[in-house]
Amino acid sequence: MMTLTEHILRGAGCPSPGQCTVALSGGADSTALLLALCRLRERLSLTLAAVHVHHGIRGAEADRDAAFCAELCARCGIPFTLVHVDAPGYAREQHLSLETAARQLRYEALMQAAQTGEIATAHHADDNAETVLFHLLRGSGLRGLTGIPARSGRIIRPLLTAAKAEILGFLEEIGQSYVEDSTNFTGDNTRSRLRQTLMPALTAENPAAVRHLAQTAAVLSEDEAFLTETADREFAARQTDFGGLRGLSELARPIRMRMYLRRLRMLEARTDPSRMILEGIDALVQQGGGRYMPTGRIAAQLLRGTLYLNSVRPPMQGEFPLTDHPQEVVPGCTVSAEACGLSRNIHTANTRVTLDADKIKGTLYFRQWARDDTIMLPGRDFHSRLHTLIGAEIPAAERRRLHVLYDGCGAVFCEGIGIAARVRPDADSSRLTVIRITRPEG
Repeated sequence: MMTLTEHILRGAGCPSPGQCTVALSGGADSTALLLALCRLRERLSLTLAAVHVHHGIRGAEADRDAAFCAELCARCGIPFTLVHVDAPGYAREQHLSLETAARQLRYEALMQAAQTGEIATAHHADDNAETVLFHLLRGSGLRGLTGIPARSGRIIRPLLTAAKAEILGFLEEIGQSYVEDSTNFTGDNTRSRLRQTLMPALTAENPAAVRHLAQTAAVLSEDEAFLTETADREFAARQTDFGGLRGLSELARPIRMRMYLRRLRMLEARTDPSRMILEGIDALVQQGGGRYMPTGRIAAQLLRGTLYLNSVRPPMQGEFPLTDHPQEVVPGCTVSAEACGLSRNIHTANTRVTLDADKIKGTLYFRQWARDDTIMLPGRDFHSRLHTLIGAEIPAAERRRLHVLYDGCGAVFCEGIGIAARVRPDADSSRLTVIRITRPEG
């Protein structure tokens, strides 16, 4: 059996040289982590600190925990920070469970208190096994069954390969006390019930159950990493304007599903879409067309072989003159004009956003396009309704959020469609106006 310090040194969550802040609750796991890292700080060139988050629950018991952590750090000569948060109040405001609210506030507090370096949490092998079972019971996909990562951004988990019994043995060996959180024994949440009932039953059936679950999670983690990397490459290669992804039907379903997930997370950073939502999006790709509203804030549409996933946002309001500095005409986007001289490559350049400034009649301005607005595109000898052109090329969620530019004689530019033939640059052009539009990734 490895010692606790050997688990740290050999694990993927071993701290890098430099600042390392321990998330210290005062329980057995974080107490053992802090003391084990104290033994390794010279060998690993660590500058240690500790942060304790008081969640505003458990009353005097929580005060006792904070005092214990402060005394432990003082005895070890480790800088200590106490942070108070209001988990019950946050849970009510955000309509979250108390457990979820406390976890979110805890990680936010840790990040704010430890501005630099790595943050070490005391998750161990038993926690990892519980996590795998927790996600398995909830019908999770492959990602959920990979367990707890040893590293996640600045968060590291040096004890992830150590069993709970090894942690308790380490503390007993050095004669170190710790505090107990009474809520761990109430069975008020799923994880507590797993810890108190299912895990002991599995261990009784097979004493190596925790280790075997960790091995399974490690194998699945490799598979998940490969599929995610493949999906990320395809995502980058298949992006189009307006948040589109083209040619998805030719990809394997596991790759497509990960691409939908990535796009949804771009739209809503904290989103954790259900399998049903991902299935609904994939149905559009399989049937070759259609629309779907996964939530009241997200719209999905398959148009001309391209899948669009977009946020539902308000349209343009009022009229806006075109300026040479970025301005927000459509909420969430910026647009500006750049004046330049004739390019030698004007006939091969993308002229869909380039106008001959001398052919413009009057003042250029943006407004919400109307159903009867028309435009004659280059290469055509007839006017087309913007409504028809936009309906054929632009996803529904973005149609009322397009940048459409007008002069005294009508529309001269429509985002995603192009410019009017009457303002197209030619060999005689001397002054050009280039439209620059920036849309957020989401």
